[in-house]
Parts: sequence; structure tokens; C-alpha cells
Amino acid sequence: MSYAIRTLSLAEADAVAAALWHEERQAGLGADFLEMVNESAQKLADNPELYRVRFADVRRVPLRRFQAYGVFYVIRGFEVWILAVHDGRRHPRWLRARVKEVGLE
Repeated sequence: MSYAIRTLSLAEADAVAAALWHEERQAGLGADFLEMVNESAQKLADNPELYRVRFADVRRVPLRRFQAYGVFYVIRGFEVWILAVHDGRRHPRWLRARVKEVGLE
């Protein structure tokens, strides 16, 4: 059974901002970043429970080529809600604020 993927607009904005940052560093890197985000999100449709819970049901799948970055998500029924795409080395305070902002806590 496949889960439906629901990407919040805030997560899309995160991905675009990170892609633009990478593109400024090296031409083509931003497109690669977005490709990795999409690839990771599609893998979640098949097995979203593969990755461990970080806190408050939020999980993180690392991006293959951009290991520091992750797609942060929650499972709700048969849907995977993608909450954010961020550098996992950042303090988790921003993610807790995002969870509250979308009404999951």
C-alpha cells in the first residue's frame, strides 16, 4: 500500500530557498538539491515508518547527496505530511516552532 504525500507550502519554500543557496555556490547544484528532495519524498510513499521518530511524531529522512539536510515529516493516517526541508545541524527550536505553527502539537 502506498501513502499519499502532502507537502506543506512552508516545506516547499524551505526547499526552494535551500536550492537557491546551493545554486549560488555552484551552478546546477540547486537543481540537484531539489531532485534529491523529490526523490526522498517519493520513497516515503512506500515506507514512511522506515525512519525513526525525532520528537512529537516528527521523523527525518536524510537527503542522499546532501546528508546534513533532511526532509522532516509526520505520518497521519495514510498520508505523509512533509513539514520542512532543512539542515539537520540547526538547533531543533525552529522545527518545534514549525510543528506548532501547522497545529500538530
